[in-house]
Amino acid sequence: MAASALAGLLPGRLGAEQEKPRIEALRADARGPDVFVAFRLAGVLNPELAGKIESGLETVVRYDIRLYRHNAHWLWDDHMDTRKYRVAVTYDPVTREYVTIETMDGKPLQRLTTHNFSEVTRRLLSRENLLVFRIRPNDWRTNLYVQMRAAFDSGYLFTIIPMDSRTSWTESNRFEVKVAR
Repeated sequence: MAASALAGLLPGRLGAEQEKPRIEALRADARGPDVFVAFRLAGVLNPELAGKIESGLETVVRYDIRLYRHNAHWLWDDHMDTRKYRVAVTYDPVTREYVTIETMDGKPLQRLTTHNFSEVTRRLLSRENLLVFRIRPNDWRTNLYVQMRAAFDSGYLFTIIPMDSRTSWTESNRFEVKVAR
């Protein structure tokens, strides 16, 4: 009984019609030894999250990205590499600007300052041509794919305990990397 009461307090559980967060349109492309991804995170932006961004609280989405080589004759695939992509957004009410900071494995990638809320949400929830992996010439280069999931702040339990939500893992298309020897 206490568990069902607690579940009723969790954010995102109030409306049964609320869209479940998921990564859509995950696509991986190889250009030479470089692997680029494109994706869109759906079901995350709601009035509560928009209010959090506009109030000046830092809002972060963390993406876990894994590169695999598919083994047709084994039960498991070869895990080749992992990356952590992070997008953080804050709003400065004095200058009335949004600041978006992107990092890959803790290293700065890009910083953007804008007045446009739709640009901020686009950068927070989607990306095109994100360079995530570089394949070494001696690695196998066929039948590769990328898996990705997102973790984000979904609200607070009892207004003081932060809650994180995660999407399920999503798999990209298979691709081949062609590296000149």
